[in-house]
Amino acid sequence: CQCIGHEPPHGSSDDSVALLRTRSPEVEVLELGHNFGFPGGCNRAIEAARHERIILLNSDIGVDPDFIAPLLTDYYNVIAVDLPGMGDSGWLKDYKREIMAEALITMVRDAGFTGKPAIIGHSMGGMVSLITSHLYHSELAAVMICDYYVRPPHAHEEWYMEEDENGVMRPRQTRETRVYEDFETALARFRLQPEQPCANQFIVDFIGEHSLREVDGGWTWKFDPHMYRDFPMGTNWPEMYEGLPIPSAAMFGELSHDWENITRNDIIAYMKTLRPTMPHFDLLAARHHVLLDQPLAFASSINQQMQNWQAQNIFA
Repeated sequence: CQCIGHEPPHGSSDDSVALLRTRSPEVEVLELGHNFGFPGGCNRAIEAARHERIILLNSDIGVDPDFIAPLLTDYYNVIAVDLPGMGDSGWLKDYKREIMAEALITMVRDAGFTGKPAIIGHSMGGMVSLITSHLYHSELAAVMICDYYVRPPHAHEEWYMEEDENGVMRPRQTRETRVYEDFETALARFRLQPEQPCANQFIVDFIGEHSLREVDGGWTWKFDPHMYRDFPMGTNWPEMYEGLPIPSAAMFGELSHDWENITRNDIIAYMKTLRPTMPHFDLLAARHHVLLDQPLAFASSINQQMQNWQAQNIFA
């Protein structure tokens, strides 16, 4: 990434250049010595740039987080889905992994694609993408899972179940979401799950703003708080992953977390033994929420993998 700041206004005699160099030494300052106007200044900054993509930002512009989407939609037909019980999707009386898979393939069918698509899922979305690819592989071309880990049997963990006093698995208790008096108070309570620092806070804020709904008495979260009250994961994920009859890829956050009973590196090594001919790779400098930490690199990695699959003619 290269940032170029030209002196405003060009040829001015105030201390703005010295201040910029002191406050932001990482920014390259292009001193023009003459006022060429805004277009002329931009043209000269573009000439000095060394990268393919250039974003021109003026001081009175607010950046919409959606400006990243065209990096993919210029090349592909893309749908972004809300699974049942999440986002703007409806709530169900019962949630199971097979129900989630059926919902995803239904949305794929309704999208009107002219050919078989690839599905890409992150975290729980990776889990749903995997079982969807297992159950409905004849309708799909490929699958990419992002920071979802297929654990070996000895490290299996039920995300949404717990052991009772007799060692028997039971659903975790759930509770209604809290209602906050106003939007700002609710938004201040928004957290990533699992929690992690994120350099792109504006994206986190954008997601938080679109995760709330107005109800009687104030604001609360859109998700169904009871969707995991009886949601067993099951233990056959390694068999599913190993037996996938369609091409796959797995992306991981380089800085993603370990677990108490196994490390991420050990899981990735195990996954490679299940599908040794398929790519398993790290997104550098990314934690679990890879698309928030490194959104441009995330989109570029997807684009590259899609081009690889196109070169293999899997979408024919």
